[in-house]
Amino acid sequence: MSISNGFIGALHPCEPDPHSSLYRHFRSLARQASHLTRRRDHEGDRPHTRRLLVAITIATIALATAGPLFHSMPTAAAATSYRYDIYDSRGVRWQNPDYTACTAASTEMMLNMIAYRGVKSAGVNGTTFQWTPNVTYATQEQILVFERAHMTMLVTSAGTDPHGWRNALNYYGWGSLLADVYRDTTFTSFDAAAKWAVRSVGSFGKPVAILGWAGGHAQFITGYSVTGADPKTGSTAFTINGVYLTDPLASDGWRNMYVSYSTWRSGVWKIRFSSYDWRDSPYRDPIDGHIGKSEWYGHWVIVNAVR
Repeated sequence: MSISNGFIGALHPCEPDPHSSLYRHFRSLARQASHLTRRRDHEGDRPHTRRLLVAITIATIALATAGPLFHSMPTAAAATSYRYDIYDSRGVRWQNPDYTACTAASTEMMLNMIAYRGVKSAGVNGTTFQWTPNVTYATQEQILVFERAHMTMLVTSAGTDPHGWRNALNYYGWGSLLADVYRDTTFTSFDAAAKWAVRSVGSFGKPVAILGWAGGHAQFITGYSVTGADPKTGSTAFTINGVYLTDPLASDGWRNMYVSYSTWRSGVWKIRFSSYDWRDSPYRDPIDGHIGKSEWYGHWVIVNAVR
């Protein structure tokens, strides 16, 4: 079998396919021509015989020269699908009874998934992964306190913002606010955000934080199903079929739930990934220099690994 320019041909490009219906038809006409020629020697030259011989002769010539035609339209290679998920049921907990701790519970679970996977990539400035898996409520509340002390959101608002969530992932995972393993990233479209989130999961083997409910609730994805290029290569030349999503809220009950791309894009509001609709982060972030409300509002926001 030969492969060229993304197409597969089963035969040499100058050979007709002996199994094709067109080839078999021409061969049949050629056999008739041979038979009629023998009859002509005995029966003489009849008009209808002459006409049939002309047609068969043309068909025979076409058969002799049709090799390149059979292969002038190569068959496209079938698209490849990839499915990948790093979810581990040992690392999950509900945020309840604290309904403001969705980001903290998600941080705890995301770091658990990384720890159980066993691939502990380093951050910058010599930082290394140091998280020990646990699912305690006390740890969740400790993370929430840290997030609120390192956010750019008004203290009158509940929970934390993407800066606080990013800071907790880096600090509790790699021991430093400057570890730069996770970053908050914004996009002008759902499609771009979804592709980058899937690419991050595949490339770095770490969960990606999703600002769900138009920025009002934390969710995260641990896997995906795609068709096209493999996200693990760093490519975005793929079509997303769906993602594996976890929500820390017990009433939703979504743990490693497969969500189709169309549902994630335009399903019910609790699961739909919508643009950020909050403007209560007026302070400049000391790490990336951005003001949250200017950076996120009207955009799709994720907190994703970069290494």
